[in-house]
Amino acid sequence: MKKIIIALFLLLFVLTGCMKGEIKVYSDEQIDEFNKVLENVGNGKTKAYDLRTYEECYAGRIPGFYCARVDEVEDEQTALDKIITNLSLLLGDKKNHMIILVDNADGNASYVASKLFENGYKNVHYFENGYTRYVQLQKDFIPETGECDC
Repeated sequence: MKKIIIALFLLLFVLTGCMKGEIKVYSDEQIDEFNKVLENVGNGKTKAYDLRTYEECYAGRIPGFYCARVDEVEDEQTALDKIITNLSLLLGDKKNHMIILVDNADGNASYVASKLFENGYKNVHYFENGYTRYVQLQKDFIPETGECDC
């Protein structure tokens, strides 16, 4: 009987841990794993956002990513908070949708991911070394360019 109770507690612990979600941060060594996550872009349950300036994003971005910065904003903090608000409004109560972020390796993806996680979004991913490093690690990378449907 003790073994059954212990097994039930372990199962409950594992299930509640999985339901809590996590922010998944990918390093250079995990580029293949990050590329696997990118396969979800376009599936209807994944939102992928490039947090770099609009000009940088317009010039080249990971295919399927949206340029998150569409308005001129006075400062970086205001811009990031606006992105968080817009993404939260867009997703609403779809807290388990996958969110993938990329930045300039300047900490913006970490900030946005943390705030989204605090707001209840539990499936947040980003590449910690930024867009430029991501491109360097890819063979035959062809960026998407120009306007995006933000």
